[in-house]
Amino acid sequence: MARSTAKQEYTDLPTVEFEDHDHDDSVTEVSDTYAGSDEEKCWDGEQRNELSKRSRTRRACTTVFSLRNLLDAVLVLAIIGLLLDRRLSQYEPQDKERQPMLETLGDITGFAPKISQQIKSFKPDFSFAPEDASKFFTPEVQNKWLDLVPRGLGYIQIPHPADYTRLPTPLDGYPSTVYTTAMTHQLHCLYAIVEVYSGMASNNTDKVPEETPWHLNHCFEYLRQSIMCCGDTALEGQATTFPEGVTGSDGWDATHVCRDYGEVYGYLEERRANDDVWI
Repeated sequence: MARSTAKQEYTDLPTVEFEDHDHDDSVTEVSDTYAGSDEEKCWDGEQRNELSKRSRTRRACTTVFSLRNLLDAVLVLAIIGLLLDRRLSQYEPQDKERQPMLETLGDITGFAPKISQQIKSFKPDFSFAPEDASKFFTPEVQNKWLDLVPRGLGYIQIPHPADYTRLPTPLDGYPSTVYTTAMTHQLHCLYAIVEVYSGMASNNTDKVPEETPWHLNHCFEYLRQSIMCCGDTALEGQATTFPEGVTGSDGWDATHVCRDYGEVYGYLEERRANDDVWI
């Protein structure tokens, strides 16, 4: 009896059925977990891209602002420089405003005009110092020398000397401010040298002014420095007038850059201090 009862109890126990949805739930949970992981990765990537874009934008803005600041600084410095230059110019001597543009072989004071240039080839004219030295004292040769220089021999008067800078000491013996000019002074010295040479070579020393011989040492040195100051660098080739077989250069085949002598002559005659004709 006892065994039969136990069996009955076992048989009467309710049957528990397991449904498949429990398994499905676990799979869904795992799938959801993986899906969440992918979404997080996607989100992280988007965040990084956004941060990278912001970083590049920030760097670009920083560069632009740096360049703008640099440009502003340059403009400020330029404005300050202009203001300082203007302020300092107010305290400079008024004479500096009249400083002339320097011209080779020109006048440093600003009185003389600017002279044009010419391309010239030298041509020999031995009539200024004839081979027959006695002919130097003839009227024909003397007039040739006088024709070289303007009336007044380059002595000029400065009406308003205060208007010019770096003026030398005026010449004595004039009621106004008078100066001579370098070019006519040089021609005067050359004439004096030829005069003494011609007088000695022709035994006509009585025709040479008494003061001329002692004046020669001055002329030698003055012309030496004048030639060096000019510094003509024109190229010169083989001589065209030397005797056959003599080598060297006589300079007649060269081309030179010269000042317009006609302009110089006209300026000196117009500004002359007197009408004396001499050399």
